[in-house]
Amino acid sequence: MRGVIMAGGFGTRLKPLTITRPKPMVPVANRPIMEHIVALLRRHGITDLVSILYFQPDHITSYFGDGSAFGVNMQYVTADADYGTAGAVRNAGDLILDDRVMVISGDVLTDFDLSAAIRSHEERGAEATIALTSVENPLSFGIVIADEATGRIERFLEKPTWGEVFSDTINTGIYILEPEALRRVPAQTNVDFSKDLYPQMLREGAGLYGYVAEGYWRDIGNIDEYRTAHRDVLAGRVGLEFPGEQQERGGGTIWLESGAELGGNVTVRGTAVIDHNARIGADVVLENVVVGAGSIIADGAQLRDAVLWDGCRIGSRARIGESVFASGVHIGKGAIIREKCVISDSAEVGDFAVVGPNVKVWPDKVVEERAALTHSLIWGESWERSLFTGARVSGIPNFELTPEIAARLAGAYGATLGQGAYVATSRDSDRASRMINRALMTGFMSAGLNVEDLREMPIPVVRHAVHHGREAGGIHVRRSPFDAKVVDILFFDKDGRDLPPGKTQAIERLFAREDFPRAGPDGTGDINFPTRVVEGYHAHFLAETGLDTIARRHFNLVIDFAYGSSVAVLPGLLGALQAEMVSLNAYAAPGRLSRTEQEFAESLDRLGGIVRSIRADLGLWIDPGGEVIHLIDDTGRELVPELMQLVFVELALDHLGVRRVAIPVTSPAAVAELIRERGGEVMWTKTEHHAMMASADKADLIAGTRGEFIFPHFIPAYDGMYAAAKLLQGLAAADTRLSELADRHRPIFMRQERVACPWGRKGAVMRRLMQETEHENRQLVDGVKVWKGEREWAMVIPHSDKPYFVVTVEAADSDGAEALLDRYSGYVAMWRDAV
Repeated sequence: MRGVIMAGGFGTRLKPLTITRPKPMVPVANRPIMEHIVALLRRHGITDLVSILYFQPDHITSYFGDGSAFGVNMQYVTADADYGTAGAVRNAGDLILDDRVMVISGDVLTDFDLSAAIRSHEERGAEATIALTSVENPLSFGIVIADEATGRIERFLEKPTWGEVFSDTINTGIYILEPEALRRVPAQTNVDFSKDLYPQMLREGAGLYGYVAEGYWRDIGNIDEYRTAHRDVLAGRVGLEFPGEQQERGGGTIWLESGAELGGNVTVRGTAVIDHNARIGADVVLENVVVGAGSIIADGAQLRDAVLWDGCRIGSRARIGESVFASGVHIGKGAIIREKCVISDSAEVGDFAVVGPNVKVWPDKVVEERAALTHSLIWGESWERSLFTGARVSGIPNFELTPEIAARLAGAYGATLGQGAYVATSRDSDRASRMINRALMTGFMSAGLNVEDLREMPIPVVRHAVHHGREAGGIHVRRSPFDAKVVDILFFDKDGRDLPPGKTQAIERLFAREDFPRAGPDGTGDINFPTRVVEGYHAHFLAETGLDTIARRHFNLVIDFAYGSSVAVLPGLLGALQAEMVSLNAYAAPGRLSRTEQEFAESLDRLGGIVRSIRADLGLWIDPGGEVIHLIDDTGRELVPELMQLVFVELALDHLGVRRVAIPVTSPAAVAELIRERGGEVMWTKTEHHAMMASADKADLIAGTRGEFIFPHFIPAYDGMYAAAKLLQGLAAADTRLSELADRHRPIFMRQERVACPWGRKGAVMRRLMQETEHENRQLVDGVKVWKGEREWAMVIPHSDKPYFVVTVEAADSDGAEALLDRYSGYVAMWRDAV
């Protein structure tokens, strides 16, 4: 058997540690990560190794040579193009095609029993075996579901969203492959194991198996994981052997390699690992510390949870807390380095300087004597889980979301669009939104992009302008409708839809690296203020609406504009449709753009009272951004969102020429039944915005459960103003009143509840849910939806950016819905708390 080490990866999320070296050469406990992998393979009898090289290959070849110094035979293949993971292995050609191979990443830390995995592979007669393990947060990995009895893989999903997490069992990137598996991969072709080869093998029923490995495994993908790996190593959770002499000092354990020196009265707490020729001065305190070769720690220094690479110099009485120092770092005497700092190669911190928490110092930078570096070079800890929520970045203005951060964010987005591109910017009436919008504009211009500033504008008009204009993308800044303290930045793709996950992830990577290109001295972008955007929207709107049909009804409406910017657009459109209108909250009020649930309920109640008192045809509440609507019928009754969805879909099918309707999996059963009864096609979607908008490529209508509707022939995104006009068109064509239409339908009994769950337990809960519902009628479009009857179902979805599950149920009556909700919420809580 041969071992194939995938020694790739730019280590973007490990920057600045990987600026001068490839990720596999980042040291863990004073040895490159890849050296630990080589040692693991050797311990299990795999000594003929092939390394697939990518970034900075000379670092790896010069360190390992022919492998003889490490007890192996090492050969190398340098990738000459991006062939994907499987294609890169296949590119090794004659070195591997006639042998069984074990593929393993060179940048993970593990002590798996590889021999046991090989035995399992042989006993099952597998063509390919994937080593599996369970992790707390499976989002960054490929999730695998295998038959517990046979081990045969049944389902494979690469890097899912939380709604797709069906288990916490993930693909570790360790594969055992027979030659026939690799022969499935065409030569010099981009083929990925997870995205291409394994799905193909599943479809063909090939011998693809999973082996749940016992032991330690961690993908060292970012700085936090790097720190955690060291904590685990020093705590003895990883089966690594420390070279050198072991000594016990005052309750702590210290490992000293050859040539290492200890001064007098050194205090050790926990474990310290000292590499060769390092010198530790007198009265030094070491608490869970790794010290690299040739490093010097002067008298009286205190280090806690610190990792020092080779050649570091720590001055006397310096205090270091939970930080990582790359090669050749110099820390002056009396300096203080706070928690979670990263000081990169050959950087210097002067005497008595203070480096604040979460700061990253790039290579060769100098912090002057007695200086205080208190701001991070990238975003702080509160942003580390994820910068984006869907296509939105949110934060408290001037605290979490500062103008500097906004400008940097625009630079990262601009780098994905390219210099010279056009980008639309817009905002609501809020003062903080104006500030952040202007900061974004400067960031775009600094990156060489041309800004089309639409200023205060409803979101659908901005999306329409981007969709039909020359812009490569756009943003809208608003005060959050849900939290008055927060400002949102919404990101749009070139077709006006929300920016998809792949592109938001690219922006995150560029933002974290902070090395995206800026324009040259003469390359600064321009700024324009388009004047006919509303006019273009107006013309297209009326051209796509049944103007004569609506005008004949002479609708009498009451509209609550919620102090939003749609008041500048919608009244003119309704006037062209010959509708009479009473307006509420039809002026800009920057401090009133967010509402609590109680305030929203009071608004709808007040709207219903006015509809009744003046005998209007209907009442319409439109959110401040102009995307979402809520309806009051002619009796003053609020249509709950589920009933509004049902009524809207009925009108669209019967009178608006709609046939293909996309609805989220949380929709009431009656909606799908109605679509099928009318001869339409049901297209189930996930509940996330980007998934619903993606359905616009195939559906005639996307009808959400929260008052959001998309007519793709107009724009492939939410538009509450256009949805309201199409509702009027349907009512006019049907010659009916909204209350009559609503009364035709049976009551809908749906309930929803949030069940708190730590991030680290979400995957385990989903795995148990999948096991318990294996033999039931279920949908796996988003989370797990279990059908109990014709109109009875329960659905469990892990929230994408909050530590809880959302449990939604529907039943034939209120008591049945409450009982079903209690049952499934109880399941989630029980599985969450299981040991």
